[in-house]
Amino acid sequence: MSDSSIRIHFAGGESLNIISDDIQGVIARLKGEEWVDLNEHHVKTSSISFFSVYEPGFDKNSEKTIPNHG
Repeated sequence: MSDSSIRIHFAGGESLNIISDDIQGVIARLKGEEWVDLNEHHVKTSSISFFSVYEPGFDKNSEKTIPNHG
């Protein structure tokens, strides 16, 4: 079974795709910390517009969009 992924969309139109087996943990860190290290990326969480989560077994139309209320 493949891992889920989260696409982090930033203000200004850039995005970053992270593959993880702990998407909920990644989201919790993004919502709870000012800076988060994800793989080799140092992410400033105040620059995030929203997240899109992709789960194995679902097509792109089934994405879950999670707005950042930080």
